[in-house]
Amino acid sequence: MDFEKIKALMDDENQDDLQLPTSLENLKKSQMPIARIRKTMKSEIAIQLAGIVVFFSYPFIIEMYELPRAVYFIFMFITSLMTLGYLAKMVWFLRKTSSVKQQTKETILNFIHDIKLTMEVYKTGIIAGSLLLPVSVACIFMGAVKFGEDQFTEWFLLQMPARTLLLVIAGYLVCCVIIYLITVIWADRLYGVQVRKLEEILVQLEE
Repeated sequence: MDFEKIKALMDDENQDDLQLPTSLENLKKSQMPIARIRKTMKSEIAIQLAGIVVFFSYPFIIEMYELPRAVYFIFMFITSLMTLGYLAKMVWFLRKTSSVKQQTKETILNFIHDIKLTMEVYKTGIIAGSLLLPVSVACIFMGAVKFGEDQFTEWFLLQMPARTLLLVIAGYLVCCVIIYLITVIWADRLYGVQVRKLEEILVQLEE
């Protein structure tokens, strides 16, 4: 009887020894998604900042009529403020997670929580800023001198038949829906896939 108890205890110790390497392996696997998320975020911050500079320089390169030029700067300024808002959140996230070197269940859980909050701010900022994009695009194509007469002023002041106005509103709403879907898919491909991998690793660690 005593022999059976000793054997049972030895089996339990062997199982613990087998679980430890598995846990260590899962913790090492978590380093890859975390590194990819941070690398992707750094690249996107740089691209977004470069994009702001490019868009603001456009009116200095292409001659535009007075009203389209003024509207373009106003809308791009508002869009840039929104962009800088979620970029600041992303920079905060990178700084907070810069010391994440030794992965534990707690650090992975905190990382997942922070990245999800950051992504909500990211998606909200992109969607809000992108809703102003159709007006900026209209300024470029309808208010540039090289494209002919100023058609933007008439469009912007809604000097058009009621039927045309309804078509413009409908087209704008369709653009809003498309922008929303693209933003959700884009964020999921950039970050959502890696977050789900971390959640799977976290589940394995808890087993």
